[in-house]
Amino acid sequence: MAKTNILRRFRDDKRGSAYVLAALSMMPIFGMIALAIDYTNQDRVYTDLETATQTVALHLAKRVALNPSGSPAAYEEEGKKLLEALVSEPVTYDKFAVDVDSGRVQIIAKSQVKTYFMHLFGYEHLDARVQTESRFGRKNIEVAIAIDNSGSMDTNAAASGQRFKSRMDSAKSGAKTLIKVATDSVADLESAEIKFSVVPWNHHVRVPNEYLGSGDSQDAWWIDWAGRSVDHFRYLAPYKTTNSGDGDKGDMYYAMPNRKSNWPANRTHEWVNYDPNKLKDVLPLTLNRDGVDLEALHKEPGIGIVTRKDVFNRFKNASWKGCFDHRAGSFRETFDAPNERIGNSLYLPHFAPDEYDYDSSDYWRNWRVNYVDDVNSESDFKEYRYGFSYTTLYGDDVDDNDYLSVKYRHSKFTADDIYRARTFNTPKYVGSQTNTNNITLSGSYGKERVGPDMDCIVPPMIGLNDDVDGINNNKKDGALAKTIDSMKSNGATDVSIGLAWAMNTLTPWEPMGGAGGFDDTEKVLVLMTDGDNTINFPNSYGYGHSPHGYAVDDPYEKGWGLYGPPNSETANSMIDDVAKSMCTNIKEMGVRIYFIYFGSTKYSTRAGKLMDHCASSPQSAIWAKNDVDLENAFKKIGSDIGKLRLTQYDSK
Repeated sequence: MAKTNILRRFRDDKRGSAYVLAALSMMPIFGMIALAIDYTNQDRVYTDLETATQTVALHLAKRVALNPSGSPAAYEEEGKKLLEALVSEPVTYDKFAVDVDSGRVQIIAKSQVKTYFMHLFGYEHLDARVQTESRFGRKNIEVAIAIDNSGSMDTNAAASGQRFKSRMDSAKSGAKTLIKVATDSVADLESAEIKFSVVPWNHHVRVPNEYLGSGDSQDAWWIDWAGRSVDHFRYLAPYKTTNSGDGDKGDMYYAMPNRKSNWPANRTHEWVNYDPNKLKDVLPLTLNRDGVDLEALHKEPGIGIVTRKDVFNRFKNASWKGCFDHRAGSFRETFDAPNERIGNSLYLPHFAPDEYDYDSSDYWRNWRVNYVDDVNSESDFKEYRYGFSYTTLYGDDVDDNDYLSVKYRHSKFTADDIYRARTFNTPKYVGSQTNTNNITLSGSYGKERVGPDMDCIVPPMIGLNDDVDGINNNKKDGALAKTIDSMKSNGATDVSIGLAWAMNTLTPWEPMGGAGGFDDTEKVLVLMTDGDNTINFPNSYGYGHSPHGYAVDDPYEKGWGLYGPPNSETANSMIDDVAKSMCTNIKEMGVRIYFIYFGSTKYSTRAGKLMDHCASSPQSAIWAKNDVDLENAFKKIGSDIGKLRLTQYDSK
């Protein structure tokens, strides 16, 4: 009976079955954990192997790109040693190929991962197999280095406690450092195809003769010597060569509205009414209105035409030195290729107008560009007749009154009105005078500064070049080193002209030519300045001309009125706006811009806005407080440029 009860209780007790079931379920759970551990280990080895093969493929592709003459076997041996040092498991290869012709590196590598638990289930190891490919092409790099050569570059730039070192000397050293660091990062300079241009600038840039035509001709087709650009005649407006019955020989050929409402209405051909901005409204233009119709212009009866070439050809002691004004119209801030059929696309040789003759009562007389007499036999000038002034004989308001006389001027005109008219009086450039007066401005600048090519005193630039002798070695100075060493501080600051010609060296078309295409070349523009854009005497025709024209004439038609910009800050901001527009266009063409402001004093609000706008990134906008900072800035840029020399292709 007792035995029967024990058996019955065992039969009915469920607790034992749970233990049995738990024991049986542990086997698959253990297997799953073991599987997870082994697969995790396989994934780790796979990731390490993948990273290692990508690193090695990238390394070898760069090596092949820079030295395609190397041995494929040597590259393979180098790569395998490097890869096996990067991973902890033994590696075998299904493929390890280095093609020096195409630059392609292909690696298929695998490792066998020993299992910790899965061998209990018959799996002694797991495979980790990766495949990668890398190919680099040698990407051409072109770097334009534009250095401020304005007068303030003579300022001390040495760090605190150090001996005097001018900003100019610091800039020279820095430019060479940039070139050296960039080229040192490439083992084979010729293979890497890195070239540099150097553009010294102040308020002008000077282009050497080698780019301006055959020999010393300075007649390259893209230079507008004939007058096809609407701005060519901005300060050489056509004039009348004959009288039409009212004694108007020498007056403006095309009538313009009175500049002031109370002026004599019948004198709209007089030079006092000349407005440079309205000249494009009266000249015969081409159908698309982006240039002068020269054929129609020369057919005008009794017209007197003086070109910039005519002015330079007249003088024996003055010559054009290779400086340019900005282009006209829609081409002023862009970098489209010049076109012989589009006048405004051509480049304007710099021409500084002769400003009005000295007046002993004028304090600013020594600050004028005065190199030819204001009036001559071709001018409408009758200040004296038979020993009497014309006004004395005929009264103040006669129809044929003289409008170029300061002393006997019309009562409605101020002396400044007549000074202005004398500045614009084109007939004065015609005549027998073959030497400029060569008056030295304030006795401090030298004769070369006075003449139709006034202020073209900056050292010549150099286009793209890889002659780094004197920078990377101890050989005699090469072309780049000579250009850098020639830089000297003088003149005002105009960032726009530096930007324009630095960019011109990076375009494959004229005026410079020789650059690579934008699709297969990395292009970098480095601009360094130490101050704000500045226009001299923006409200005057005395030494106020720039590559933009006279600021007082409102060349960008901002609505300043008869007396020009309200203040110097407004005039100088005009150049900022031009420079910003240029920077936008440059960056849209794929060029990387580094902008360095150099000075111990924090840059002005204007300069800061210009720098931030122009630089391609915040890291490309650099404030260098002293010579050490500047050297480090150029070194950083050189290092950045060295990293751009290769381009990776997608693995396909």
